[in-house]
Amino acid sequence: MMEMEHEVVGGYLAKLRSITNNYSLPADACNSYKLLYDQLEAFEADTHLHVHLENNILFPKAVQLEQSLTAA
Repeated sequence: MMEMEHEVVGGYLAKLRSITNNYSLPADACNSYKLLYDQLEAFEADTHLHVHLENNILFPKAVQLEQSLTAA
């Protein structure tokens, strides 16, 4: 279920990247606008790292632990 939720969040992040034109600032963007885009891009990177750690490290270890406990 959580992996499916990660797919949904990935879609949201892709939409965010799309509507911000890959976080490209308009020529007349103020500093607040730049800060917003910088923080959105950092949020995306943090979220991708979070998903990677769960999908590729935490979840497999949890499955392995569960299997070892049910086999005992």
